[in-house]
Amino acid sequence: MEELKGLFVNDKKYSLKQIKKISNVDEETLNNQLLILEEQGTIIEFDGIYQKIPNNCIVGKIKIKKNGCGVFYLDKDRYEIHPNDLNYALNNDLCLFIFDKETKQAKVKKIIKRFNNLVVCEFINNKLKIYGGTKYIEIPSKETKKLVEGSRVLVRIKDDGLYGNIVEIIGHKDDPDIDLKQIALSNCFCLNFSQEAMDELNKIPNEVKDEELINRLDLRNKLIYTIDCDTTKDMDDAISVEINERGNYVLGVHISDVSHYIKYGSALFKDAYERGTSVYMLDSVIPMIHKYLSNGICSLNPNVDRLTKSCFMEIDQEGNVVDYKIVKSVINSKKKMKYSEVNKILEENIAIPSYEPFIDNLKIAKQLNDILTKQNEDRGFINFLSSDLSVKLDDKNKPLEFVNSSQRTAETMIENYMLLANETVAHNYSWLPFIYRIHEIPDKVVIKKMLDLLKTIGYRVPNIKNFENPKSIQGIVKSLSDNQDFKIISNFILRGMKKARYSNKNLGHFALSYDYYTHFTSPIRRLCDLMVHILIDKYEENNYMIDDDTFALEHLLSDISAQASYKERKAEEAEEEANMMKMAEYMENHIGEYFNGKITNISECGITVETNNIIGVAKIFNVKGDFYQFDPESFLIRGRKTKNCYKIGDLVRLKVLNASKEFRTIDFEICQKLEKQKRLSLNDMNPVSWT
Repeated sequence: MEELKGLFVNDKKYSLKQIKKISNVDEETLNNQLLILEEQGTIIEFDGIYQKIPNNCIVGKIKIKKNGCGVFYLDKDRYEIHPNDLNYALNNDLCLFIFDKETKQAKVKKIIKRFNNLVVCEFINNKLKIYGGTKYIEIPSKETKKLVEGSRVLVRIKDDGLYGNIVEIIGHKDDPDIDLKQIALSNCFCLNFSQEAMDELNKIPNEVKDEELINRLDLRNKLIYTIDCDTTKDMDDAISVEINERGNYVLGVHISDVSHYIKYGSALFKDAYERGTSVYMLDSVIPMIHKYLSNGICSLNPNVDRLTKSCFMEIDQEGNVVDYKIVKSVINSKKKMKYSEVNKILEENIAIPSYEPFIDNLKIAKQLNDILTKQNEDRGFINFLSSDLSVKLDDKNKPLEFVNSSQRTAETMIENYMLLANETVAHNYSWLPFIYRIHEIPDKVVIKKMLDLLKTIGYRVPNIKNFENPKSIQGIVKSLSDNQDFKIISNFILRGMKKARYSNKNLGHFALSYDYYTHFTSPIRRLCDLMVHILIDKYEENNYMIDDDTFALEHLLSDISAQASYKERKAEEAEEEANMMKMAEYMENHIGEYFNGKITNISECGITVETNNIIGVAKIFNVKGDFYQFDPESFLIRGRKTKNCYKIGDLVRLKVLNASKEFRTIDFEICQKLEKQKRLSLNDMNPVSWT
């Protein structure tokens, strides 16, 4: 790659044929390397000729506004692109821009990589308009014969223009679930399983057979139960807790043995690989594996036999794992418990009749949870705040309320148990090719920039020097946890951290302060966990012998890690888009009304505000009372005449100017800053889940 880069240090141009003669790699590798260099903004190809990026050009992602104009950012400068100069670019496409520093205008010279070549379109006036966009896609007229006004379709567009072909008809705009289908498809998630996978599915029994119990530890008489959300149907983890003769706790984490039914290379595995994760949007789920499995034979339903992998950990009074074992097992869960009811028992001492046989055991489980929580804190666990949102809908699927999901005793207990099981499994298999959940040490420059920004805004942030020690960040988060703007503070610090991801290289987990960590506990809904189970099966079948095939796994695991990380991000985007859609839908019925809100971010593009967990934007010219300008040094907006300032954390009076469910946007006007006596208590803040 470096040799290839060296060809383009000057303005010399090369054809592909010339580069092939110079290069020592095969054609496929060469093409991939050239594509990577294009995406990195090092070179560009026009009409088969490769050259260095011209000085007045830059590679970046384009954002398309709802008025049809484009925008991209170079350092702190914002460049506008007229609709006529988009060159068929769509939102988030990676483009080569030619730009003018004086006028801050730009044009799309070339689309280097489509963000997504699958787009959802709506059939309007005999044309296919990109839903949530302003452009139309041209398709062969014969493909529109089955469409009616309002039909929504999935279209695969060509790389070099806005024309393509219909992949499938999704439904009609008036269908009750059409919006979530559209979000899923536009984020590259399939709605249907392949015929090959369905054929395999039909051969899987719906109950455990006697022959499947051979060489499994029989735990069916053990006190084992599940604790989950009230509406959960796919339960892949169960627990057991005992105190042994040494006075130590014996924690059993029993995970559905999904890999017993889904083998590597099977059609079911290929479908799971393509999805990468289950997608949870509002009150619906697009499962990674078919519901016949996820809600059936793989779900640890009560009072039925289920195949599992069990991780037993003996834990002393300080929270240290002094012994452990990982075995194949069979369980029979004694009860499906709900977080809400377990919390009533453990926090309010309310005796729920159906839980009476389990109350003493739940109290032991809470004792262990308290020990693990303290040990997590002593170790350096960083307790950020959660942005998880629960949208309450009426019987017509209309949004009623947006509530921050709370994490109380029962939720924390299950999270701590799963954390420990994931760490134990990762440590046990760390000498073999494996998949890890990693969270790298933050970049010193980036995290310091975010902390300095918090100081600039006005928050009292302690000075730290050792950014490689999670306890340093933990101390900052803890010292600011009582601040009324802790949610804002937490989000800013998170922006300075690297994002957790999957890797076949063990780089540790900074925020959890673990040297070894993986995802083992959710094979029903995550590709990484399913692959971890498959690896455990492989190593056990080979009696942990190391051979050439073992090390050949490294490339495969690198690919699966990349896919799992990518699909996780896409699922997050889909979930966020679904929430934003419902926020906009809610506000469509409140245009012209007033709300109290809080400023959560400010930039030259506008002011992000939040009211009742609903997020929107106020353009700077929509702040009443003066002509306001953004001050990048102080990170606030200041009135030209009055010198009045608005900063992050200020509570404000808002008016809803506009809202669009289609574009996922809410536009506010800021009417005034609220005085202290008018300030409202905002929503409860909850710990973030790093699992």
